[in-house]
Amino acid sequence: MKIKTSDILIIGFALFAIFFGAGNLIFPPYLGYISGEEWYKAAFGFLTSDPFFPILGVLGAIQLGGAADVYGQRIHPRFGQLIAGVSIILIGPLFSVPRTGATTHEIFVQAVFPAVPAFISSLIFFSLTAYLSLNPSKIVHTIGKYLTPLILLILALLVSMAILHPAKVMGTSHIDHAISYGFKEGYQTMDALGTSLLASIVMNELRNRGYRDKKLQMKAGALVGLVALVLLALVYLSLAYAGASVSGLLGQQADRTSVFSATVSALLGQSGNLIMGICVALACLTTAIGLTSAFSNFFVSLSGGKLSYKRLTLLAVSIEFVISLIGTERIITIAAFVLTAIYPIVMTLILMAFIDRYLPYRSTYIGAVIGAAYVGLTEALISADQSLAIRFPSLALSKTFPLNNYGLEWLCPAILLGLLFTLLHMCYQKLKKVY
Repeated sequence: MKIKTSDILIIGFALFAIFFGAGNLIFPPYLGYISGEEWYKAAFGFLTSDPFFPILGVLGAIQLGGAADVYGQRIHPRFGQLIAGVSIILIGPLFSVPRTGATTHEIFVQAVFPAVPAFISSLIFFSLTAYLSLNPSKIVHTIGKYLTPLILLILALLVSMAILHPAKVMGTSHIDHAISYGFKEGYQTMDALGTSLLASIVMNELRNRGYRDKKLQMKAGALVGLVALVLLALVYLSLAYAGASVSGLLGQQADRTSVFSATVSALLGQSGNLIMGICVALACLTTAIGLTSAFSNFFVSLSGGKLSYKRLTLLAVSIEFVISLIGTERIITIAAFVLTAIYPIVMTLILMAFIDRYLPYRSTYIGAVIGAAYVGLTEALISADQSLAIRFPSLALSKTFPLNNYGLEWLCPAILLGLLFTLLHMCYQKLKKVY
């Protein structure tokens, strides 16, 4: 069977639309704003962690069979379930979905109805999320079908204005090591955490279109991933440039949602900001419904049907509502600690998926994950309390590791401990034969 271009484009655009969540819109403009003249360096780092690693994660999961808990299975089936479970909790009720409610309030509701408090707007938002999650409707599908093209059209106008009428002077960078900062800002999209779930969607779509051979699936999957990667990269680069183009007009203490709104207002005016606000609100709602449903379905499946979809959904929406009230920036700040800890582990497992056939020992995976986890956990602790680096210098060792300026300080420890555990396993096997 030959690969059809139409299949690749259709599935590639679908994968792009799934990754292109409403929450992702607020990060690239802020990246451009805070890095100013060095926006392209920060954007390069951002693009490495998103979309490069998420697309790589989808392909790696396809390589391993496409199950939702495929990552971590080589260490132990329970560990695979743990990684998948933690990931779906993070991208569901704990961080991503509450952020959609908070973002809707800050970008849309505050602009149109400034007197409405966050409590009321979030209550309405998550009531709709609960109702539509429990009562699937074609409305959500229809909104999603037409919303992504509309947002892309507005973004195209936004970037065109940034190019045709650029600011006279871009702001100076407010950060050190722009590439590393951009790389870790990409964690906030949390796209890499959902790759195994998305891989199953891509796999099912490929099978439905007749792609049964494993090699053909991998080749078609790679082309699908390339389409999504190019589209996402173009959107993120455009938004980062747009944010940088108005960075000289904004103050130094702006947060992500205000930078996004200010960028749209500066380039498209208040009417453009209103239209974008409506689009973001609808996109946030569809994202919230999709992720809440995915959370409930995952744990219903994991429990073998013992847990109720309805109860899980109501529990998730209740948590999402409460967390949304703390605001977008505080959600991002709290999420940063957790994501700094878990992302190196996930990225290590993604990379290892491509050499899985050459790794006969479970020990290799254990060593690599321990190496990545050490760096992630120590950096999370330091980011939570800077004084820990002074009191416990060993915690700050990761700052001296190779590739630190690129946000990849976890890579060498993961490789070295993976090799060390492999050698120890081989020595143990030989000693076992002798004795």
